[in-house]
Amino acid sequence: MTVTLDILPKPVKAMKDLKFQVTVSGAKRLRAAHIDLGMPGMDMGPNRVELRAVKDNVYEGEGVIVRCPSGRRTWKAVVVLPETGKVEFFFDVIS
Repeated sequence: MTVTLDILPKPVKAMKDLKFQVTVSGAKRLRAAHIDLGMPGMDMGPNRVELRAVKDNVYEGEGVIVRCPSGRRTWKAVVVLPETGKVEFFFDVIS
């Protein structure tokens, strides 16, 4: 199975509405999926993006990445595929 994550628009900016798109190939259609957003090594509180199927194996959701008061810019997106597993992605955000 291959899981890809895309975040639009680019560059990814804090405090802006973002579209998260997950593509899953090599798997049956998922009933539900979501993304948990956070920062490595820092508790940013819950920030979940619920995903909905938009076409075969493509899921989308909308969310916002908050600005970190420490100035750190690296974020982690954990794509959760129930009954299948989790995949972690790391990316940088500009203020």
